[in-house]
Parts: sequence; C-alpha cells; structure tokens
Amino acid sequence: MLAFVNALPVAVSSSLFLFFVTHRLQATAWAGALLLVFFLSAAASAPIWAALARRYGTRRALLGSMSLAIVIFAVVGFLDTGDVGLFALVCVISGASIGADLTLMPAAFAQRLAVIAPNGAQGFGLWSLMNKLTLALAAIALFPLLEMAGFDATASNQTGQALFTLTFLYAACPLFLKLVAILLLIKTPLQDEQI
Repeated sequence: MLAFVNALPVAVSSSLFLFFVTHRLQATAWAGALLLVFFLSAAASAPIWAALARRYGTRRALLGSMSLAIVIFAVVGFLDTGDVGLFALVCVISGASIGADLTLMPAAFAQRLAVIAPNGAQGFGLWSLMNKLTLALAAIALFPLLEMAGFDATASNQTGQALFTLTFLYAACPLFLKLVAILLLIKTPLQDEQI
C-alpha cells in the first residue's frame, strides 16, 4: 500500500507535466530540457539516498525525501507564467526526491519480500503492475477534472478556472498524497530496522 500511494504523486505530476509547462508557465520550448533536468537529478541523487539509508536507515531517508517533495510541491503552487528558472530548480529538487523512491522503495520491498515469500519472484511483477496502475488511475481521475474546469489542451489561452485547476492538481494533489505516504511509512515495518 505504501509503495502504491507513494507512486501516485509521480503519476500525477508525470501526467500533467507537459500541460503545466505549456499552459501555466507558457514555456513549451523548455519542456524537453526541464524533463531532462528532472531525470538527471533523479539518477544523480540515487547513490546519495542509498548512502543516507545505510547511515541513518531507510525510514529516515524516505521521510527526508518525502518531506523534500512536499516542500517543492508547495512552491510549485505559486509559480506563474515565465517562471522557467524557478521551475528548473523545482525539477532538480523534485527529481532528487524521486531518486529515493527509485532506490529505496524497491530495496525495502525486496527485503520484505525475502522474508515473507523467499521464492516470490512474482512480487516484482506486481511492483511493475502497480506502477502502471498509478499512471492509469492518475489519467482516469485528472483528465475529467481538467475538462470539467474548461481546460483545453489544444487552446493557446486557458480560462482562469482551468489554469487554477491545472495548478491545483499538479501541485496540491501530489503534496497531499505525499502526506498520506508519510503516514503510511510511519506505520509500515521496515526490515532494516529489525536486524
């Protein structure tokens, strides 16, 4: 459950990224570069999160990354047209927080799986399916809400309501989901704390 809820903010932001850059920031030409910054930051941070988990434990490292994500999603809610530089910083920091999800969540899952189902290779198939389900759930939930708010991806000008809804879904929705993930993490037993 923790992994599923924690993956939902990434699914939400991934589903809405291009819309946010194009319509809220009015920076379509920067979309590819910003995505590259995000992914490079995630990849570069992965070994740092692994080292932090070895030193302080998986729970503390994940709590740190989730808290970082919450702060950065809160900042996103205040961005406006032309704030490309600030959004690039958001991409660096949010990418870095995702590095923990990519590194520590699968490791914690593998440790737990080794205890409860030593021959449970199908568990990783379930992990992969879960990530795909989060993307599907995000699309099913978000796109109708945007449409109800009057958002039209093909239009060059959006209504104030459409932009507000887009920003709210892109920023506030992941923030609240990360808060739920933190609550679940606090309650979830982790193997590296039981050694």
